Amino acid sequence: MTESTLQPLADSILRFLWESDPVQATGLGIHDYDYHYADYSPEKREVCLQQKKDYLAQLKALSSENLSRDEQVDLAILQAQLSAMVYEEEVRQHLKRDPSHYPSEALYGVQQLQINYNLPLDHRVLAIMSRLKAMPRLLEQGMANLRSNPAEISTVSISVARDSVKAGRQFLEEIVPQFSGTVPHYFKDLLESNTLALKALHHYEKFLNDLEPQAQASFACGKAHYDFLLKEKYLLNYSIEEVLAIGQKALQDTERLIEEVAHELNPKLTWMEQIDELKNKHPEADNLLHAYKAEAERIRDFVVKESLVTLPETETLALMETPIFQRSIMPYSGYVSPAPFEEHQTGYFWVTPMQDSMSEEEKHQRLRSHNIYDVTLTTVHHGYPGQHLLFVQTHQHPSKVRNSFPDPFFAEGWPLYCEEMLYTEGLYSDLKTRLFQLRDQLWRDYRVIIDTQLHMGKMDYDTAVQTLVEEVGIDQASAEAEVKRYVLFPTIAIGYMFGKKEIISLRQEIADLRGDDFSVLIFHNRLLSFGMVPLSQLRALMLAHYGLEA
Repeated sequence: MTESTLQPLADSILRFLWESDPVQATGLGIHDYDYHYADYSPEKREVCLQQKKDYLAQLKALSSENLSRDEQVDLAILQAQLSAMVYEEEVRQHLKRDPSHYPSEALYGVQQLQINYNLPLDHRVLAIMSRLKAMPRLLEQGMANLRSNPAEISTVSISVARDSVKAGRQFLEEIVPQFSGTVPHYFKDLLESNTLALKALHHYEKFLNDLEPQAQASFACGKAHYDFLLKEKYLLNYSIEEVLAIGQKALQDTERLIEEVAHELNPKLTWMEQIDELKNKHPEADNLLHAYKAEAERIRDFVVKESLVTLPETETLALMETPIFQRSIMPYSGYVSPAPFEEHQTGYFWVTPMQDSMSEEEKHQRLRSHNIYDVTLTTVHHGYPGQHLLFVQTHQHPSKVRNSFPDPFFAEGWPLYCEEMLYTEGLYSDLKTRLFQLRDQLWRDYRVIIDTQLHMGKMDYDTAVQTLVEEVGIDQASAEAEVKRYVLFPTIAIGYMFGKKEIISLRQEIADLRGDDFSVLIFHNRLLSFGMVPLSQLRALMLAHYGLEA
């Protein structure tokens, strides 16, 4: 089989998927469908489902023995993703069970256009107007799908949907009008389109209120579905029980470490009490952005000086104040990665300044979240050598398949690995920063335990929320938002700890085999050279690079 045998089929599959899911295409940097939303009518979904099945059959008919190693990886990814799509639509029937999907897609479809500075302004505005006008149709189709069997919907999913609608209304009421001010020649048309979308969201909210009394299903996805996601979608050879056991062991190890560090710092105070005190050491409000910029420069210089990983010449990290129209939904900071198919690979690290409308106490509490220890860890996680480096480096891989389906375990595991790696490499050797880093690690460990127990039916929603509040120190509102994400997206919460664990394990395995010839620089460079592939594929590719068998 020649190289061209898989590639035309892969290209055909990707083009079909982008066309049938325009919002996903926009997020990837494919802008041929920016003016549209997906068609969620039963007739169209049936056609799409059959096409996915046909493509899956064609992929399974290929003989992987005649493909190159790179082609085998792409084939495995495509098969896994299409299998998951068919399963979600045919078995799980998520479009009939997830009321949050439709408002979330509607909001994301507008937001991602608004913040994409790579696109010409006129294209962004016209595409936003087109999607705002199409939003009523999208939400109407969603309501029709959800009415078919309301007993299969959970009350938690309705609560998440209600949150999405609230965020959507805030976005449309506040952010879109502010954005309109930057394009006065489109101001009237944009606001008229916005009014149509707001009315549709209001109607959807009333629909949710009517739907809620009929919702009877459990939010737990169950072992069969969880195991399917692990083994078939993410190609991980683990069961939900094994993941839980790994999480429990990791939690025990982290609890021991954080207690040891806390005792060495101050034996009279718990680690939570010490963190509460240390939060008072923070930059002043007028120096907040500078603090992040200075830390990003310091960390970047450290990474280069210590030869930890090679930074691509094409990367740019823009640290800037969060745009005014994004501040209400991004109150602290955030990272907006470049889309894989965008020509310019610029990442945006946003820091939200204090608002004049805040009271002095509100400003004080907000600044405590920007304490000097979290500034360091946040910059490592979002910037260098975390998410930003990961995205711009892996996007350089030529495979459209890999860039279309980045593995979430790799995407979340690498930044968490970097936090630990930079501690061992000496970026922050003080115990206070280590305490905050272990607090964040503890949080990720609890995610594994909570996520698996929620979906095994062994933990209820309220217990999950209180666990985060009492054991990790997260505030009530943030804990509720966390658990709602766990409920809605099983397995995603475990990616942070699990991805980090797999990278550390792989590094140790190769270091043991290479001995004195092991190079951290070569390991990291090679690790990021394959694209954001599933961890099992990553391990096989890495071992092959070192002349070893998986």
